[in-house]
Amino acid sequence: MITLYDLAAEESIKCWSPNPWKARYILNYKKLPYRTIYVDFENVNTVIKEAGFTSSRPNPDGTPAYTVPSIIDDSTGALVTDSYKIAEYLDKQYPDTPKAFPPGTEALQAAFYKQWNTRTADILLFPILVTSVPRILTKESSLEYYYRSRNSWFGKPLDQVRPEGEDFEKLWKQLTAFFDELDGWYAKSSGQFMIGDTPSFADFTIAGMVKALRIVRGADSEDWQKFKELNNGRWAKLEQALEKYASVEN
Repeated sequence: MITLYDLAAEESIKCWSPNPWKARYILNYKKLPYRTIYVDFENVNTVIKEAGFTSSRPNPDGTPAYTVPSIIDDSTGALVTDSYKIAEYLDKQYPDTPKAFPPGTEALQAAFYKQWNTRTADILLFPILVTSVPRILTKESSLEYYYRSRNSWFGKPLDQVRPEGEDFEKLWKQLTAFFDELDGWYAKSSGQFMIGDTPSFADFTIAGMVKALRIVRGADSEDWQKFKELNNGRWAKLEQALEKYASVEN
């Protein structure tokens, strides 16, 4: 059995953050048995550290970060943090399951992921998703921690991080330009996914962010309504194509 640590939100939402979505997609894709432990924001550092994990990276303010997704594999005792490393571990440890990194695509996946992380942080993750998370948090302790920690990250109140007016329109143009590039890559594929008719880590990465945007911003929000129409609806269609691997029952 594998234990997956994920972020808690309001009770009706079982998975919402883009990084845990990647790990969950891959576990479901491989049909590996797992259970989920949902952790409130204010408890992540304590729970993950006490479970035996090491810090995955520093926070923007320099403090050590203990993050989700993280997994414990009971069959090996392995503790793995970070969705990319989790995917690598599961491919290696369970070679008879479908691959997150199909043979021969490892370099492509790594190049894609570097571009994805670099480009989406400033045009989607921080200004749109991070600033919207409070709307799905219901515990006062989680809200207090979230505002305090993110205010420290950004050096200003969270409600000042999302650009407005013309600044947001510039941001949206940058976002659109990046997804136009992605659309060009997908247009060269022989199938609906990055490398044909077989889904891989790149597809799970994009779909996880798409799903997070829909959940966190809300399906009726202007942001989601605009985003789902990008590139003739390619990204909303990609999310739907991977819905069979989106179970949150475990």
